[in-house]
Amino acid sequence: MSIRMGQIQHRFEIFDGLSATSSTYTSGAVCVADFAYMSVSWTSSGATSTLTLQGSNEDGLTASLTTWSNITGITSQGIYAVEPGMRWIRALRTSTDNLGEVYIQARS
Repeated sequence: MSIRMGQIQHRFEIFDGLSATSSTYTSGAVCVADFAYMSVSWTSSGATSTLTLQGSNEDGLTASLTTWSNITGITSQGIYAVEPGMRWIRALRTSTDNLGEVYIQARS
């Protein structure tokens, strides 16, 4: 995390591309409630697949997150803008993208 002129910036590593996490298809939830600008970066080493971003507005601090809504389905590698507004975000990947890397860049 870095702070510059009153802005908070952070890069969240959702999937790191290592074989240790290759069997994980749903990322952990990341709290993005205070960020005004977000983008997702996806690089894939596997065959064409889909990366699904989901958001939730549940509390998540005092109880587990159970309700998720699909934000978008991304079908090719690249950098994409994400409309802010959700409290939590997570990513889902298919089994063909078992070593892909996904990062969320956010700033206030």
